[in-house]
Amino acid sequence: MKKRYILPVLFFPLCVFAKDLGTIGDIWEIQEQNLLSLIDERLKEQFEGKSEEEIQAEVKKRVEENALRPPPVYLPVATVDSERSFDPSYTVERDLADHKGQIFARKGQVVNPFDTVPFARTLIFIDGDDEKQIEWIKSFKPETQMVKIILLNGNLREVTEKLDTDLYFDQNGALVKRFGIKAVPSVIDEMPNQKLLRIREFGLK
Repeated sequence: MKKRYILPVLFFPLCVFAKDLGTIGDIWEIQEQNLLSLIDERLKEQFEGKSEEEIQAEVKKRVEENALRPPPVYLPVATVDSERSFDPSYTVERDLADHKGQIFARKGQVVNPFDTVPFARTLIFIDGDDEKQIEWIKSFKPETQMVKIILLNGNLREVTEKLDTDLYFDQNGALVKRFGIKAVPSVIDEMPNQKLLRIREFGLK
């Protein structure tokens, strides 16, 4: 059943207390411009002299451009090869139970995802506007069958055509922040024989 959220409202007989207190000081008409009027003026300025078909075409073009080139995350190009580990373990904030009510993780318990499932994939972070990184990724040999290429900058359609593969985009730099990625190209996969992730930067000279 869908939950409904009701805000408690207290009704007071305010009309009982209504009273004409007179006028104190001078009164001026509010001069603030209506927000909708302001938006309307800005749109008229932007599309002045264009037909309805031209306006629709321009709006469609801008929507497509925003979808194909989301807000970028700018990182410097790596100049040297480097490698570090990343511990994916986390502390459970509250008891976790399955659908039968059986608790499988207690509050305060440190859990490593590798205890349950292997990572078994390779994440590759690149700047799609950098041709050197495009050429580098074509020659890179991942150690897993599952590979995900993640753009931090660039046009999704153009890079997809160049690499002939599906791409992903790191919206708002969520993964960059999570893994502390400092430069590109960077690769994340499983550290051999350890319950850790391996993060590598590849220097492009």
